[in-house]
Order: sequence, then structure tokens, then C-alpha cells
Amino acid sequence: MADAAWDVIIVGQGLAGTTLAWFLRAAGKQVLVVDADEPVTSSKIAAGLITPITGQRLVKSRNYDELMAAAGRFFTWTERQTGRTFFHDRIALRLFRSQAERQNWSERRGRPDYQAHLLTPQPAPLLDAELGDAGAGGFAMHAAQLDVPAYLEASRAVLAFEPMNLDWQRDVAFGSGVRVGRHQSRLVISCEGYAAARNPYFSSVPFNAAKGDILSVRFHRSVPAQSLHRGIWLAPTADPDIFSVGSTYDWKRLDRQPDPAARREIERRLKEFFHVPYTVLEHRAAVRPILSESKVLAGLHPGEKRLGFFNGLGSKGALQAPYYARCFTDFLVRQTPLPEAVDVARHIDRGCAPPILPTR
Repeated sequence: MADAAWDVIIVGQGLAGTTLAWFLRAAGKQVLVVDADEPVTSSKIAAGLITPITGQRLVKSRNYDELMAAAGRFFTWTERQTGRTFFHDRIALRLFRSQAERQNWSERRGRPDYQAHLLTPQPAPLLDAELGDAGAGGFAMHAAQLDVPAYLEASRAVLAFEPMNLDWQRDVAFGSGVRVGRHQSRLVISCEGYAAARNPYFSSVPFNAAKGDILSVRFHRSVPAQSLHRGIWLAPTADPDIFSVGSTYDWKRLDRQPDPAARREIERRLKEFFHVPYTVLEHRAAVRPILSESKVLAGLHPGEKRLGFFNGLGSKGALQAPYYARCFTDFLVRQTPLPEAVDVARHIDRGCAPPILPTR
């Protein structure tokens, strides 16, 4: 016999599913989160870095101010709800690798929307010579970092949660409501990250996923708790001597097997400019849920209105999750239209609901 009905069952307790669950719960909905609870996922190994100016072209992230304001409000609120601390202000140092980067920055650094995110005055020297080489120049900016594993762990202790390795063909059935395993719900939402590429309902969603390898290293001298970016990034962790270092992008081998060649590439780039001796403690890999054009997609399946989708946070998950989870919640609860570019229904044929799935 099925358990009492839920308003929403969310499949996936990564950044997307966890954040959406908080918003729906705050809107008064009864929410259950189910997850396979695998030890390594893209969310569980994410560094959670939030920086305003990114990429080789050194451009300000699109809609950064609005996204960052939403992230700051949400994560500080969630810290109060859980009694845990996992959202931190950071300084981020960006060091140049090439003349092209210096030229790109010289064209932008005087703009007010860029100046607003820079430290004033800039550190001098930018990087202590005993730590590394910043001779090619760079800049320091205000940034933030979400301790993603701590956020997920603290949230799981508060949210209704059940471990479940869901098989969509075997465990999900649609009738007047939705059966998910032994549970009944009005709505089920896929927040499965790259695993959603194997979900038969969303096979037409355009994934452009990339595997990323990340190292956990212990430095043998004190390093400031700030993030550092120069082709790779260094990100602080809860242990002041341990940093995450990454990351690579592999669009061909979409598995979670650590790649020795990727490790060598990360270490080569690290040693190019950072002089502190270190020991590699762990090497992990996962697949980032990147969608075509790096878009976030959310909404309901056009052929099955009891089935939703929220995915595509990619490498900027900590920045994007709160804003888009709020948009999706407003759509579900208040019928506020989704931004057209976000609506997953645009990518799904109404007739593509797989007939192999059981019905009731």
C-alpha cells in the first residue's frame, strides 16, 4: 500500500533538486526528495565558486548581479534554517596567462559594472612571491563560495528524504496522480543532472555534458583562504591546509573514472605558477550537467503535466540554482510564466512520452 500523498517528489538531491525542494517547501508544499545517494556526483565534488568575471575573455557573467543577489539571500536564509555555515565571502585572484587576456582586461577594467566587483585598492603584491608567480599581472575581485557538500548534507537533515535508485520504467506510473516507488504524489520533477540524459521522457533535451577531474591537495605551508584562477582554479575547503584544484573538460568520455592524464594536466598547470609543495590526497571525476548553449531549463513536460524538469546548472550551479529554482517555484505555485528561454517544453515533442512507461 502506498504512503500518504506528497505534493511534489523531486528525483535528485544535487544542487538543483535540493534548492528547488527548499523553495517549494517554503511555499507550503509537501516535498519528498529521493536520490540514489552515490558517493561521487558533480554536486558532491563541486567547488561552489562564484566569481563575477570569468573565462578567457574576462567577461562579467550574464545577469550576475541579479543571480548573486538571489544566491546570497537564499543561502544565508538556508544557513539560518539549518544552523550550519556553508556560504562564504571570498577574495578571488585572477592571474593572466597570455597577452590576449591582458588586452581583454585592459578594454574592460575601467567600466563601472566591472569596477564595482574589484577590490579597492588592489593587493600589492597580487600574490606573495613565496606562494607563486603573478608576474604576468591580474586582478583581485569580490567573490563567494558555497561549500556544496556541507549545504547538501545540512539540507538533507531538514528535508524529507529517501534513498532510492529510481528506474523510470519500473518505479514510476502516471494515473490521476503519480506513483514513485511506494509513494504517491501530484507531481514528480527530474533534477537528476546528467542522469536525466537517460530518462526516456527527456531524451530530446540537448545535453552538452562534460566530464571534469578535480584534485584534493594538502599544501605544506599556509595558503590564504581565497580562490585563485589561472587556467585552473584553487578553491579553499573547510580544512585550511586542503584545497580543491581543477578542473578539466572532457566532452567524450562521460564517466566518473578519474583520468590519470587529466591529473597530470592539472598538476602541470598548477606548477606553472604556484610554488608551494603539496600532496595529492584524492582524485575524483564527475559529469557536469551542461545543456546546449549552457542554458538552464525548467518546466513541465508538454505531454505529461505531472512530470517536471530542472537541470543544466553546469559549472555555475551555486550562482544559478537559487534564482531559477525560485522562477520554477513561482511557475508551479503562482502560475507565473517561465522565461521563454528557460522553458524545457520548447525542446520536447508533445508526442515523445515513451509508451514503454507503465500507466495506471
